[in-house]
Amino acid sequence: MTTQSSNTSRGVDDVEISGWTWRIEPPVGWLVVPATGLDDPDEIPGWEQEATVVVRESVEPRPDESGETVELDDAERAELDQLAADSVVNLRAFADGMAPGGNRVVSALGVMGNGPVPVLVAVGVSDPADPDDGLMDALGATGGNLAAPPNVEHLDLPDGDGVRVVRLDIDEAGTGWMSVAVGRRVEHHDAVVDTVLVWRTVDLFLVAAMVELLDQLLPAVQITRSAP
Repeated sequence: MTTQSSNTSRGVDDVEISGWTWRIEPPVGWLVVPATGLDDPDEIPGWEQEATVVVRESVEPRPDESGETVELDDAERAELDQLAADSVVNLRAFADGMAPGGNRVVSALGVMGNGPVPVLVAVGVSDPADPDDGLMDALGATGGNLAAPPNVEHLDLPDGDGVRVVRLDIDEAGTGWMSVAVGRRVEHHDAVVDTVLVWRTVDLFLVAAMVELLDQLLPAVQITRSAP
């Protein structure tokens, strides 16, 4: 797995929710995708230009184990150029679709030679006097069309209680969808703050790599109190 040097978050603003503010400080190899309705529209075109360059770099063939470099012809390079441009358009469309709920989309680059791999990031605040199973529901520990019981792991985090849920669903067409979700719950005297990362795929070969990357991403979601 290769990692890219860019972690641009240009054009991406903080998100406000119920007296709390959250943002993502992306690790190397991640892009935070701006969304219409959450971010300054004047900044988005600049982000798209930068992101297209970064994505294009991430899909450039790397030397193999012997050190031999793959040489591309003009048609193959044009195909990768188009792949990068289309990927950024798709990321922006996904982010815009998630914006009404106040959610963010981030994307991992250079994962086993693939194009950008999008991940949904959500933060929720609830009343500690009214305990609920919202975190487990959001992580996919219940519901859906499960092919087998989900694998639920409890994580030892320095800043809260962590949970990872890996599950396999079968859709109406008979296609298997693997999902990996990681959550963090931090309890305050007046609020319970949950962080949720969710990724879904039909490519089972990516699962192990994405489990590692989601663990890396979780502490990058930084939440602070914005109101007394």
